[in-house]
Amino acid sequence: MPTETPHIVHCACPHDCPDTCAMEVTVDNGRAVKIRGSKDLPFTNGALCTKVAHYLERVYSQQRLLYPMKRVGRKGEGRFERIGWDEALDTIAARFAAIAADDPRAILPYSYAGTMGLVQSSGMDRRFFHRLGASLLDRGPLCGGVRGGAYTALFGSAPGMAPELGAQADVIAVWG
Repeated sequence: MPTETPHIVHCACPHDCPDTCAMEVTVDNGRAVKIRGSKDLPFTNGALCTKVAHYLERVYSQQRLLYPMKRVGRKGEGRFERIGWDEALDTIAARFAAIAADDPRAILPYSYAGTMGLVQSSGMDRRFFHRLGASLLDRGPLCGGVRGGAYTALFGSAPGMAPELGAQADVIAVWG
């Protein structure tokens, strides 16, 4: 078990928003014990959103899955048993192989968790599913992909402004 003294680890928030906030995580004895925004990022000046301010509650939650689980009852019964990583990976590989042997387009990977935007948008899973021959679904929230496609079709490509420019605005209108 680690016996290190408390120290601060500098990192960036993995969530999908334009701020990509700088964070300072206090680690004590190998465990994150405090999270706060870094004042080194002028745009956020040390602030964190509520979601990230409570990040450690989710990371260390008693309800968080830490191991592969296999359903042992009927679907919807909520009965699972813990299995090893080898069994889990072998089961997934066998099922993918069986589907891919028939028609790999029947596999439609969808992975989006709010952490796959600016920082983590090009994941290895895309390469894996492309190689498998699976169908391709635009990554992102379902509403975001449709909105983005419609916007580009109507107005063309329009990159957003740097968030820092908001401080120079005379008026800011927020819609939604």
